[in-house]
Formats: sequence, C-alpha cells, structure tokens
Amino acid sequence: MRERLFLTTALAATSLMPAAADAQSGRPQEEVVVTATRVPTDLSRIATGVSVVTRDDIDRNGWQTLPEALRTLPGMSVVSSGGPGGNTSVFLRGTNSDHVLVLLDGLPVNEPALSAGAFNFGEDLLGDLQRIEVVRGPASTLYGSAAIGGVINLITRAGADRPLVAEAAAAAGTDGLLQGRAGLRGTLDQADYALSVEGLTTGGDNYTPRRFTSRNLGEADGFENLTATAKGVLRVSETAKVEALLRWRDADLQIDSVPTDDPNYTGRSETLTLQAAGELKLLDERLTSRLSAGRIETKRGFRNAADVFSVSTNNDRFDGERLQFDWQNTLAASRDLTLTAGATATHEDAVFTTRSTSAFGPFNQDVDARADAFGAYAQAQLRLAERVDVTAGIRHDLPDDYGTRTTWKLGAVVAVPEIHGRLKAAGGTAYKAPTLYDRYGLTNFGYRGNPDLQAEESEGWEAGAEFDVPGGVATLGASYFANDVDRLIQFDFIRNSSFNLAKADIEGVESFVALTPLPWLEARLNYTWTDARDGTTGTRLLRRPEHQVGATARVEPLPGLTISPEAMFVGRRLDVIYGDAGNFIGTRAVGGYWQMNLAVSYAVTDGLTVFARGTNLADRRIENPNGFAQPDRGGLVGLRASF
Repeated sequence: MRERLFLTTALAATSLMPAAADAQSGRPQEEVVVTATRVPTDLSRIATGVSVVTRDDIDRNGWQTLPEALRTLPGMSVVSSGGPGGNTSVFLRGTNSDHVLVLLDGLPVNEPALSAGAFNFGEDLLGDLQRIEVVRGPASTLYGSAAIGGVINLITRAGADRPLVAEAAAAAGTDGLLQGRAGLRGTLDQADYALSVEGLTTGGDNYTPRRFTSRNLGEADGFENLTATAKGVLRVSETAKVEALLRWRDADLQIDSVPTDDPNYTGRSETLTLQAAGELKLLDERLTSRLSAGRIETKRGFRNAADVFSVSTNNDRFDGERLQFDWQNTLAASRDLTLTAGATATHEDAVFTTRSTSAFGPFNQDVDARADAFGAYAQAQLRLAERVDVTAGIRHDLPDDYGTRTTWKLGAVVAVPEIHGRLKAAGGTAYKAPTLYDRYGLTNFGYRGNPDLQAEESEGWEAGAEFDVPGGVATLGASYFANDVDRLIQFDFIRNSSFNLAKADIEGVESFVALTPLPWLEARLNYTWTDARDGTTGTRLLRRPEHQVGATARVEPLPGLTISPEAMFVGRRLDVIYGDAGNFIGTRAVGGYWQMNLAVSYAVTDGLTVFARGTNLADRRIENPNGFAQPDRGGLVGLRASF
C-alpha cells in the first residue's frame, strides 16, 4: 500500500466559505442545493434543515477523512471506534445510525450486506468530492428506505474553467501518516471530466484505552485506503446530455475487540460504484427527463486469529450488491410552480459467509438472500405572493417482502423582508426497511434472522426561523425538531433473533450564528440540544449527547495566509461501560469532552499552497464510544499544487 501511495498526489481547491452574500438572505447569491428536493433549489427556499460542506471548506481545514468534515455540523453526532478507518457511525437528530441514508451523486451507497444496512463513515476520504449536502429530517418521500434521520449526499467533482487542470497534493504526519492525491479535470467544449486517485496510510494509535492495563498490548491499529474516481459529463446537444461515474475504494484496517487489545483482528473492504445517466429537455426545455442506472458492489471481510487473550478464530464475509434504476421528470409548469415525478426500481443481493471456531466448536454457514422493491414519488414546489415557498410530496413503495409503505412530506418557508427574516416549518413520514441480514443472517452464537420483520416507521416535524443582521455581517437561526419512531427493530436475547419491539421519542433544538464582520474574518457557531429516549421506558438512547457545540472560523490576517480554528464540545451521554480491568459494568452516563483543532495554509503562488493541521491540540483523553480511545495529539504538513 505504501508503494502505491507514493505514486499518488492531490486534487486542490480555493476558499473556505462562499463569497458574495445576498442582502435578503445573508447567504451566497448562488447557494443552491439539490438533495433536499431532487431539483436545484435556493437554500433560503427550503423548509427543512440543510448544511453544505464545500470543496473550499475541505481544503482550508485540511480535512482528510469524511468524519472530520461532518463533526461540527448541527444535529450531527459522530461516534468512531478509534481513528481513521475505525468503524464510524453518525446519529442524525438523535435517530439510529442506520437511519441515515448516504448517497454518492444521488445513488444510495449504504451497504446491502451489513447488519442494519448502515454506512461506515470511517473509511472514506475526501479528495474526489466537490461538496457534501446534508439534509436533516424525514426524507423517504424522495429517497425511500433509511431516510428517517436524514440524507447525506457526497457529490463528486467534474469540470473546470479551462480544458485541463492538473492537481496534486501530498502530506505527512504523526503516527506514520502519509497521504497523496493526484487528478486531472477540465472542460472540453461540451464535456466535463475528472480523474483522480488518492491514498492514505497510517500506523494509527492504540485504540484500546491505556486504562485497560490487564488487556492492553500497546499495539497500534493502522489503516490504509486507496480510492480512484472517474467522472464525465457530455452535453450531446443543447437539450441532451449523458454522464457516467466510476468509483473504486479499497481499505484495510486493524481492529480491537472491546475491552481487549487484539493484535490479529483485521478488516478489509472493497467497494465499486458505477452510475450512468441520460438527461433530455423537452417542451421548450420546460420538461427535464432523466433516466439513471447505478450499481454498488461491496465486499467486506473480518479475520481474527487466536492470540494471548482468546483461542477463538473467525473469517467472516459480507458481500452485497445493489442495482437501481431511477426515472425522474421535472416540469416547470410556470414561473412559480415546479412539478417532479419519478419511479425507482431496486434489486439487492447479499451473501453472508461465516467460518469460525470457539470453545463450543466450529461454526460454518453460508446464506444467500435477495430482495426487490419498486417505488413511485411526486412533488410540487409552489411560490405564492413572491414570499411563500411551499413544497409537498408523496411516495408509495412496493417491496416484495415486508409490506407496502406510503410516505409524505410538507414544508413551507415564509420570507419576512420587513424584519430581514424567514420563518419555516416542515413535517413528514419516513421508514427504514429491514435489511437482508436482519431477515436472513446467521451467526456463530446462534442468531437467526427474522424473515417476518416489518419496516421501522417515523413521523417528524420541525419549525424555526432565521434572521439576517442588516449589512450582511451576521445570520442567526434556530429550529425545534421532533421525531417519533415506531416498530424499531431490536435484538431479543431470549429468542436470539430480531423483532419489531421498540420505539423512540426524540426532540431537540438546532441553532447557529454565522458572522462575517470583516472581509477577512468569518466564523460560525452551531449548538444542538437533543433529547432522544426509549419510547417505552423513558431511558435516554445510547450515544446521543444532550448538548453538542461546533465552531469553525476563517481568518486571513495577511494576503494568502489563512488560519482555520475548529472547536467542538460533546456533552454527557449514555453509553455501554467497561471498567479499568476490562469488565463489563452496564450502561450509565459518561462525561462530556471538548477538542481543539487548527489548520493553517499559505498560498505561495496562485497554484501552490502549503498547509498544516493540528488535531486534539490539548491532548485530551477521549473515548467515544466508551472503550475506544480516540487519537492523541497529532498533526500533518503538506502542499497542494494545481497547474
């Protein structure tokens, strides 16, 4: 892997936050998002909570991995079993980690063969991404299963302001970290393209906490990643275009078995994503019809040999495939009315293979399962009296094995220019289908999937307001949200299987202040209060902090010099607890923690930038989740070039 890494260098970009604010909204004049409505829409006209991470944000903050780019966003709780490569979950607005639907250029990429169908955020790098759009709240009306907490869309790069831009970057840091990226992108007449390759390797820290003295070997847990991406968009004519995407990612990681250090436990994942689409404009370009086909293939394996702490061994594989066809039609019926309708057909296939030995003897099992689903959706976007934007949608899904589902979404934004404000409210329903593993998986401790599982269901709403300080020096806002989730799938220890047993009651507040007091100074502070509880017992749900704060800033004291501080606070939360001897204690509240990071970059020339990033600068001892140590103080230095 290191040999391959030295052959790679990097893609680059420009500034941290968008320029040129609109006097009415306090937002960038062309801040347009697609994920919230599946149609390019001004951010100020969207009723639900939306966050955008740009290429500029990624470069100026020196972020290398996906969790780094998400940690400070409102409503976002990121929980990682170690450093880069460690299994990383995102709890969005207090919902479960598998209630977040992840898209790559609009194509769902949650792994079809994993338990609960969650997405491991810890394995993805950022070099091929142009932006990340995060939509909070129920979104099944547009995207189907898993969008209970929200949707995260990873949007890749393509095109430039000239025919050829060559970009490269390289960095080195603590824990033996080496990173490199290289890419070509540009625009040739009617074609936009981008090619990139990126690699990262690190020896890692020891993610078994030092307090586990009797079960700690001091062994570091490393991570290696190689990602290659190709994307092209060809405008065949003024009314037709075709596009294609290929992304391949290979990752190797070392794992610990809480609460025990494990020198022989390793994981390997390989993901191939393919997508092709064609788009045609009809009726004097008022109607846009888009047909896309996408395929994700995942191969994930875990291997553990006997060691000083255990004689058990395992060699497990989770191989999955999802094929999806999507047809979307958008009609600009009038200046103030846009109608969208479409249909999605999906086929999933998963193979689970277990080869293990333990004190109870060997266990070998092979399971092959598959499922099909079809869904149709419709949406209307209407502007009234030049100040009210209404969005309404409905969807009906026809899966072949867990019952039909109908979901809806309704939202409105009211502009109040007299007080430089916007009032907004939205509500809707969502669902999460039981995965193939939930229904048909088997394990060496006797677990058997339940083919009779039904979909989890939710109903959520939010209401809030945003205000702009005249002159564009500040924008502030707050939203209250609530979400009731029923028929949650839960493991039953007595029957050793999963059933629709639980429910959750969630409420919270997201608030922010964005400041631009001077052209060379920008800052943003996000605060989230979340109360997520078991709907039956009233107990707080695991790993959802009640209070969370994220702060970022951009300071340019001198031409070309940018300083980007970053701070976060994660409050008290309920977690599974292990004592210092590695003994299981139960569940209880654990204390909060804070962390400080700092990035500095200097543009030596228009095409060459040197940068440095320091993480966990106060060297805090952090466990989130309990039993997994987060990296100590670290840093990296590097350079980016484009020509």
